[in-house]
Amino acid sequence: MKEYHKILYYNKGIMGSPVIAFDKLDGSNIRVEWSKKRAFYKYGTRTQMLDKTHLQLGNAVTVFEEKYFDKLHQYFSTERDYRTLQSITIYLEYFGPNSFAGQHEPTDKMDIVLIDVWRHGKGWVEPKDFVKEFSTFGIPEIIYRGNLNNELVQDIKNNVYNLKEGVVAKGTQQTKRVDKKVWMVKIKANVWYERLKQRYGQKAVLDELEGDLSILN
Repeated sequence: MKEYHKILYYNKGIMGSPVIAFDKLDGSNIRVEWSKKRAFYKYGTRTQMLDKTHLQLGNAVTVFEEKYFDKLHQYFSTERDYRTLQSITIYLEYFGPNSFAGQHEPTDKMDIVLIDVWRHGKGWVEPKDFVKEFSTFGIPEIIYRGNLNNELVQDIKNNVYNLKEGVVAKGTQQTKRVDKKVWMVKIKANVWYERLKQRYGQKAVLDELEGDLSILN
């Protein structure tokens, strides 16, 4: 089951290129694998396998089953572009109202939201297609459509859109590699870093930025 890639910061993106920027939900990444015969049968965090017995994240499986299992299985089983695929891996964010930096409050009512779809042999579903095909199932809010530019970066940093964390901006490029056609970068609000510093200290901020404090400017 394909692991979800690490999303780089905006300075690694293709400035000036068209993007769709989605609300970056502050939670834990969950992946689920599908096949036509077995439906959704394999679960994981970003790096480990997962089932309902997992102490912290096992409930994510239950929440996924209630919200997405039947509807997405029906869609993948019948839609022409999906029904012949060997396997599909979907990626979701699991979070609650008080989730922060991957940590969750035990008493929160949790939600899970679809953020990406990987098709075996065909790669990521392109951003515009992802919106068209999966909006009715529940995806992150679209914050911005347009070119990736400095104005957008500063608006997100200054939290003009009043977001909890920031955005993930997704675009496409011409390439023969299915794993590189869709690219994505993150932009975070500076207030999120302030919360991170207050809760976990300056080192946590440095680790998040991999020592590159210029991202805050």
